[in-house]
Amino acid sequence: MSSNYKIFNEIRKNTSGHDAVLSNVSELGFDKDTRALHILWMYPDALNVFGGRGDLMALMRISCLMGLPTEMRRLDSLADDIPLDWADIIYFASGDLTCMADILKVQKTRQEDYRRYAESGRMIIAVSSSGAVLADETIMSDGTSVKGLGLLRMKMTEREKIHGDDLWFTTREGIEVTGNQIQLLDVELEEGQEPWGTIVYGRGNNDNGSEGAETGNVIYTACVGPALVRNPWLAADLLRRAAKAAGVSGEFSLDDEDIRQEILSAEEAREFIRNKMQH
Repeated sequence: MSSNYKIFNEIRKNTSGHDAVLSNVSELGFDKDTRALHILWMYPDALNVFGGRGDLMALMRISCLMGLPTEMRRLDSLADDIPLDWADIIYFASGDLTCMADILKVQKTRQEDYRRYAESGRMIIAVSSSGAVLADETIMSDGTSVKGLGLLRMKMTEREKIHGDDLWFTTREGIEVTGNQIQLLDVELEEGQEPWGTIVYGRGNNDNGSEGAETGNVIYTACVGPALVRNPWLAADLLRRAAKAAGVSGEFSLDDEDIRQEILSAEEAREFIRNKMQH
């Protein structure tokens, strides 16, 4: 674990400036021409609440532990071209709901490109309020609405009060996830849209037993915490799925000994929630 974590820290220290590509290719001993997994971090200075930066750091750390060659780029400005042809994972961390209209003005100009991207099997992840990017529509408390990319068949509606609590669910792939939910939006899945997970504890989409939404490799979740820091096995699964879709070959496994602390923390979190459920 220590050697891989040292690699992760060296990569961070050696990457200066917003436009630099964060890469572990040479540090993991791969040839510079190796096909790496490409992660596009969308608007990190605007989508910056609930620990989203930690989730991107977790993806890089776990890719190092798995020996998965990975490159990450930040897209900092709404004026920047969106490199969809380069990306294998597009990650929208959680942001303030007031940002979504401006962000969607830009994304909607590439709506058909996004649709082709999703149909190719490549991955898009949106967290919490940033799910508005992937939704059909988001209705604000003042009655106005914004249209999303429609990659997930769901409608989001701003709540009068924020809901906050622990969250525990199992994904459709059978992965157990614990985290937190700080939710300003109720989520209604339209007919035929599959949720991402089934609730063990928490409110989820709309207090109906479902959490998030998933179509292919397009995923929305309300789980924060940051979720990928707390659940590195989830980060590993997402990375493997994205690598397979991108054609990045190799056996990329995560050793339990490298995430022993997170495993113990997850056990404590589940026990804490079980006690809440009994009272």
